[in-house]
Amino acid sequence: MRRLKKGCAVVLALALSMSFMTGCGDNNSKNSGDLKTTESEATSTDAANDAQNIEEYVDNYAKDVELGEYKGLEYEDTKKEVTDEDVQKKVDEFVESKATYTEDKESAAKNGDKVNIDFVGTVDGKEFDGGNTQGKGYDLVLGSGSFIDNFEDQIVGHKAGDKFTVKVTFPEDYGNDSLNGKAAEFETTLNYIKIDVPAEYNDKLVADNTDFSNTKDYEANIRKELETDNAQTALASAQNEVMVKAINNSTISNLSTDDIQANTDKIISSLKTQAENNGIDYATYIYYYYGYDDEDSFAQYVYQVCEESQKEKMVVCAIAKAENLSVTDEETDEYLANYAKKNSVDEESIRSNLTDVEIKYNALAEKVMNLMMDSAKAVAPTEDTEAEDTEAATETAE
Repeated sequence: MRRLKKGCAVVLALALSMSFMTGCGDNNSKNSGDLKTTESEATSTDAANDAQNIEEYVDNYAKDVELGEYKGLEYEDTKKEVTDEDVQKKVDEFVESKATYTEDKESAAKNGDKVNIDFVGTVDGKEFDGGNTQGKGYDLVLGSGSFIDNFEDQIVGHKAGDKFTVKVTFPEDYGNDSLNGKAAEFETTLNYIKIDVPAEYNDKLVADNTDFSNTKDYEANIRKELETDNAQTALASAQNEVMVKAINNSTISNLSTDDIQANTDKIISSLKTQAENNGIDYATYIYYYYGYDDEDSFAQYVYQVCEESQKEKMVVCAIAKAENLSVTDEETDEYLANYAKKNSVDEESIRSNLTDVEIKYNALAEKVMNLMMDSAKAVAPTEDTEAEDTEAATETAE
């Protein structure tokens, strides 16, 4: 079994409404951007969704907001230059992906070897979720520490075709109440030792596997894509920082705790379904992806994100009202088409999950964000920000 690691971050599909922004939250909350709104789930439960048109929708959300400063706000310019090392990393990943391999079925496995194995795990004689490769084979580098303690050691010395029992004990803090500290047995088969055959990076490899005929053009395209990615990441960070400041500068009253709780419950229900569909229990799911080993603490975190999301919507509507901003049907259709293309989703799937008013709100929200960014002022990142970026990159690499 793979050792679970805290800090493995993925985007949580929140059952709120579609949003172009990267998330919002208090400046002191490092996790505030981890949860994003998306069109992929059910629509928001907010009372304002009963609005018959965008004007009524905006009025409902804006009425309890006293705006503070939202123009001329400063944000840290986090855009990074693309280095030769960045390009080389992408080239290396491409070459690695084109590697082939041979199967050694004669040698005895030793530490450092990559082996392909199948296994069926049991605790107290019963199979558990995630402990069966289903005969699909699993590549494992012996001595890497990828699996729980002593698992890999018991493969050393075996040859292809060997069937044997691996006996291990799950750590007490494994992150799964049904497995923590439990003794387990894995009926294991060593299929073969996998010998990687690296690909040779040249014009032919590029021409055979990309839309480019040579390495020079291929690398130029990599650099262009990385520059685009860096710019989009920096813009998202800037938008988030500006929106958070606008929210913090405003006075918001009459937050609907019922709506926030309903959205929280919807998200957690969606996550439980995802966990079930992936064949693992909910506790393991949130521990693996979000580092939470307590369901109540995670629920509190989700509630906080839902609360901040509602604040964001209220402030966006208040700014739209103050600036007399509106959107036409044509502008909404254009926004939706651009959003669908950028995020590789189908327009009809969005329309089936959101009301026309909600879609129009998101088009309006983009207008509000553009207005705020037009007057926003970029400043150089602080040393603390650069240190946090380095720490985040290190955690991602781990």
